[in-house]
Amino acid sequence: MKDIIEDILKKRKINKVYFVACGGSLAAFYPAKYFLEKESKTLARVGWYPANEFVHDIPSAIDSQSLVIICSHQGTTPETIQAGRVAKTAGAEVMVFTYVPDSEITTISPYVTTYSWGEQQIYSEKKEAKGLLFAMELLHHLENWQNYKAAKNAFKLYDQLVISAKNMCESAAEDFAKACKNEHVIYTTGCGASWGSAYMESICILMEMQWINSSAIHSGEFFHGPLEITDKNVPFLLFMGDGPCRELDERLLDFLERYTEKIYKLDARTLGIGKIEESVREYFCPLLLNAVVDVYNHKLAETRQHPLSMRRYMWKVKY
Repeated sequence: MKDIIEDILKKRKINKVYFVACGGSLAAFYPAKYFLEKESKTLARVGWYPANEFVHDIPSAIDSQSLVIICSHQGTTPETIQAGRVAKTAGAEVMVFTYVPDSEITTISPYVTTYSWGEQQIYSEKKEAKGLLFAMELLHHLENWQNYKAAKNAFKLYDQLVISAKNMCESAAEDFAKACKNEHVIYTTGCGASWGSAYMESICILMEMQWINSSAIHSGEFFHGPLEITDKNVPFLLFMGDGPCRELDERLLDFLERYTEKIYKLDARTLGIGKIEESVREYFCPLLLNAVVDVYNHKLAETRQHPLSMRRYMWKVKY
């Protein structure tokens, strides 16, 4: 990815970055989007768009100084492929993330990176991790980002951190699965860099893979409407990060502890995120939480006898 960035910047100036994808791929880009939006001092815009919205209502600012980063897991998502073509037509440079080399999406651009996935995956090379790494490398090249070394050190620690955290949460994941196997709705919450983790869990796991009604609620927005659905029988799955927005998660937790009996926490602090330097810690929280919740998801699927691969409509009917 470093070579890709250097090659792009030799050919053009980049002052706008847009992340474009669908579903879990879009959610996986959220830590990178959040990072650039917060840390960059020179980028004019950082966008984060569902692919089909981008296709039908492309931002007017897209031009030759724009970098559009697209992702499709199998490389065949029609909306994302079309988004890449639309971006190219508008003059932007396009970079592609995919799991499948030589898939259709890779024909859009010479700038392609693949990522790790599956049973033997390397956590520091998953798409959310590589998306964040790309954003950090880009900012280092554009602005000589001051915390670059701390970030590189964090990536060196990350794989072992995930393994330790997943082992740590086995018992809590089993309890969650047993308690929630018959639930008809489970809400997820998060904020800051970890908002994308709550969003991904809600739409890609609970709704798509388990057919459980769900909605992701931003911790800061909870007290501006959603608090009214709280009662002792409503379950909440909390994605708690460790950064400047931590106070929002703690305020939410304090309220829920008073009014519901069904609270399930994934707390980056208790999972060992403190091993990562404070200057970059918040950006690694969603990566860690995404990896750890996988244990919860598999336990839930096993307990409910509802495999994560089961679908009613996706890939089976025209839509």
